[in-house]
Amino acid sequence: MLKLILYEWKKLWKNASVLKILLLFWVLSGVIFQGELNQDKEAHQTYLEFHKATDNMTEKEAENWLLEQQEKGNTGYGEYKALLYLEDEISAIKDYDTYRESIQNRYQQSQNISVFAKDEKENQYMERIAKKYKELAVEAPMKRQPYQGLLKVLDFYVQYILAIVLLIYLVSVVFIQEQRNGKADFARTMLKGKNPLFCAKACTVYGTLLIYLFGTFFIHLALAFGTYGMISMDAAIQSVPGFYAVPYAWSIGMYIIAYGAMQGLAAFLLTAIAVFLARWSVSEVKTAFGIMLVMGWSLFCQNTMTGEGFEAVFRIWNIWGAFTGKSIIGNYEILRFGNILVEQSLGIPLCIIVAVFFLIIGGIHCPKEREKKYYRKEKRKRYPHGLFYYEMKKLWIYQGGIILFAACMCIQAMTVYRYKTYVGTDEFYYQKYIDEFGNRITAETDEKIAAEKMRLGHLEEELSQTEDFVKSYKLTQDLECVGGFQKYVERTENLLAENKKPILLKDKQYELLFGNTEVSQMMVILLCVSFAFLIPSVYQKEKETGMEVLQNTFRFGRGKLWRLKIETVLLYCIPFVLFSGAMVFMKEKKTYDLEWMSPIGCLSQYWEQDTSIPVWTVFVAGIILQCIVTAVVVIFLSACAKRVRNQHMLTGMILGVLAVPVILSSYVPVRALNWAHHLFFVFTADLKIVVVICFILGTVVFLMTRRERKI
Repeated sequence: MLKLILYEWKKLWKNASVLKILLLFWVLSGVIFQGELNQDKEAHQTYLEFHKATDNMTEKEAENWLLEQQEKGNTGYGEYKALLYLEDEISAIKDYDTYRESIQNRYQQSQNISVFAKDEKENQYMERIAKKYKELAVEAPMKRQPYQGLLKVLDFYVQYILAIVLLIYLVSVVFIQEQRNGKADFARTMLKGKNPLFCAKACTVYGTLLIYLFGTFFIHLALAFGTYGMISMDAAIQSVPGFYAVPYAWSIGMYIIAYGAMQGLAAFLLTAIAVFLARWSVSEVKTAFGIMLVMGWSLFCQNTMTGEGFEAVFRIWNIWGAFTGKSIIGNYEILRFGNILVEQSLGIPLCIIVAVFFLIIGGIHCPKEREKKYYRKEKRKRYPHGLFYYEMKKLWIYQGGIILFAACMCIQAMTVYRYKTYVGTDEFYYQKYIDEFGNRITAETDEKIAAEKMRLGHLEEELSQTEDFVKSYKLTQDLECVGGFQKYVERTENLLAENKKPILLKDKQYELLFGNTEVSQMMVILLCVSFAFLIPSVYQKEKETGMEVLQNTFRFGRGKLWRLKIETVLLYCIPFVLFSGAMVFMKEKKTYDLEWMSPIGCLSQYWEQDTSIPVWTVFVAGIILQCIVTAVVVIFLSACAKRVRNQHMLTGMILGVLAVPVILSSYVPVRALNWAHHLFFVFTADLKIVVVICFILGTVVFLMTRRERKI
């Protein structure tokens, strides 16, 4: 068995793509995590200086020092965040004993209330929890240290998303590819070619996933310690802010070991599910869709379910909860099933049993092509179909395109539905002035602006003279509208100075249509993921079976078949773009009463463009242009897929070049990362650059096809 595992391990790692993708994901996860650390860059140095000043103090002295700093009224963002971090760390140590006492007091108080005292179920439940925390003997020292780096490591989650992508790739290489090319069927005829070989392959996938997870954790830990400083691992985990509810007498080092064990358990369960799906579907798309459903269910259970019994089982024991660990080992819960109380630790063997069950089912021999007998009536006539019909059937049915399309549309719909436009104080009052004064600049607008300036001037003068605290607070609230009023005045003056149509538009209400938002980013990411999973596989089947050579010998076998394949992919991608635009349009139409006939030049985003084209025309033209750009990219990627030998390498390149920069742009403030977003979401791009890129891609495709015709 060990030799089989070593053989499968060697065979997997001899594939250069595995090592490249693993290194790419490590670098990608590290860059995103560093971007997460840099979000509080202003507070880093101040936070470390505060710790340097208080590390040698007692808890009482540190608390007094903190109160003194807060009374000084540090108004800078860095000082504010640093003091907030330090306050959390002091409170974690100071309030821990109070927290444990509150559990005991809550139980004792319930005994004095007749209703709870007579309720045996509730009484037994609270007694078990009180006993658990009462017997907890925390022997490790409670130390005050710079814990923010450790907290960011434990709360980071992007690496789990990348781990899922890596897992899909691994099961594709180890199981699906061999199943398709017939190597798996041949291996089963050999000695130990059935169950032992299957176990060796599963162990190889699981081991590779563990290497990625543990390697990513240590990379994040090194980056966090490099930013916030080292901490002592022998301190009690309860001294870390947010971990006071841990019901075990562990040090930080012991908690990290338990955290790693939970990640290993989650990876084992997820690997078992992925192997099961890969064996029975023999499709990357269906496997990815199944894993996405499992992870979606895990997130739903953890964030939505609040009940007891079976709801508590799914809320506590799910893959996402096992990955993060805090919901399982970070607090103490007891599952109640009627009169039966069950420790949450029982979920560990249950998860292992479920994972083993999936592995057993997945290990059952599943032929590559299941023979299905269809009993058709002889009277029914069957008409021959053309090549286009079979290409559509292969893409939408056999490759799971319909499942991928439905999943992407559901994700996009959820993103659109959950999106909320953030409106600051100034923007809120600016929109309020538009509602009050009107969105058309007329002769009366100047009179209204002059009257409002006079009113605000009187309020400011009264605020500077009053000494009454209550009246001063009320005047301050009344003057919150100054920023919004100034924006209204500036926008009015700019419209008149630029000789634009005197129409005031609420910019934030048009942000979802024309701005770089999480909705547009999700649309681009899902579109690029669809490229990666569909385009290479459209051509891979013919390459694996040798059918491509036979097709090229027929008349029109090259050009016609290639055009049909492109049309098939376009019938997936073009509706994708159109439906995404339609969902955004319906969202905006339902939420706001937009001025669709107003000139687009009145929006701040298009302020420099002297144009009077209506908003609806620009939106429709932009969607059409997005379809054209998508078609050009599809043709270019199809030309590449036709010539590339390694399907999975092309998939990784598409994800790395197109999807990854869009994901990174949310964490790393680098403008260059938005190039893929601007290419497919043309509202935020320079049209000249988009046209040049499309021209270059079209020229490359023309040269490639011309060279092929000469050959």
